[in-house]
Amino acid sequence: MKFRLTERQQKTIARRHESRDDIDTQPGTVITHHGTELIIETAAGRLERANARRTLGALAPGDHIGWRAGEEGKLIVERVEPRQNTLIRPDTHGKLKLMAANLDQVLIVLAPLPWMNPNVVENLILATLDLPAEPLLVLNKIDLTPDAETAHAMTHELALWQAQGWPLLRVSTHTGGGMPALRTALDGKISMMVGLSGVGKTSLARALTAQAANAAIAELSTHSQEGQHTTRHSTLFRLDGMAGGLIDAPGVRDFSLNAPDVRAIDRAYPDLIEQARACRFANCSHEAEPGCAVRAAVTEGQLDERRFAHYQTLRAAARGTEKR
Repeated sequence: MKFRLTERQQKTIARRHESRDDIDTQPGTVITHHGTELIIETAAGRLERANARRTLGALAPGDHIGWRAGEEGKLIVERVEPRQNTLIRPDTHGKLKLMAANLDQVLIVLAPLPWMNPNVVENLILATLDLPAEPLLVLNKIDLTPDAETAHAMTHELALWQAQGWPLLRVSTHTGGGMPALRTALDGKISMMVGLSGVGKTSLARALTAQAANAAIAELSTHSQEGQHTTRHSTLFRLDGMAGGLIDAPGVRDFSLNAPDVRAIDRAYPDLIEQARACRFANCSHEAEPGCAVRAAVTEGQLDERRFAHYQTLRAAARGTEKR
């Protein structure tokens, strides 16, 4: 879910940043948070506990911050740098919560078992593009052999997504197949994984970063007001031997747009948009107009029928949102 600040909110935040410009700070990155306390990473790579000024509002893993040493050795976060994007999701109580910031890419993790509904996959691609960030399809557990029906569906859908230019990596933490290519794709970027339970996200995380199974962050968390709750909070893990990091956001198996607009949807369906150039009418809705090149391509099997139906469903929902 992409969160957009109002112009007034943006100006308020800018004023807050300006009011602290005279304070000498050091750069750092938010790793995780527990109540009012943060765990930050300094430029030297040290993990430290810190508190942020309340005027900064909520902070999240991936936030770039400026901190200084306060009284009795406590670190104080004085500023948060402008974000390139934010991921906000409802918590268990339905309250919107900032989960991550400054994501470069989202790993949409798939597996032969359980195979994800292709419409959900395309929702994830759409939401990732709207952050904005880059989607990366990761087919895990390639050492498993699915039944013939699932294998056919996988081959068909994966080929469709690759034809749109969405990158796909096939990996197995069991055999190690494809893992070097995945590490290369992650190097130097801040990424987050989403996917169904059982697709192997935890195994992938542990294969990519020792911090996922390391007690260092958990031990620091025991000093927070809430105690050790690393499984309940988003955490940025550093990748083994690489730059960048992997944000684990517990409970975020998927995410979607709160109110997708038609232009955002079009970015996720370049094949349909390209075919629409041949429609008789420039504003063709592809529903009942004569001379619709998109419907003709679906009828002739040049465009996927399932994919077209989902595209129309998304557009109808977007138009309904715009009218309200």
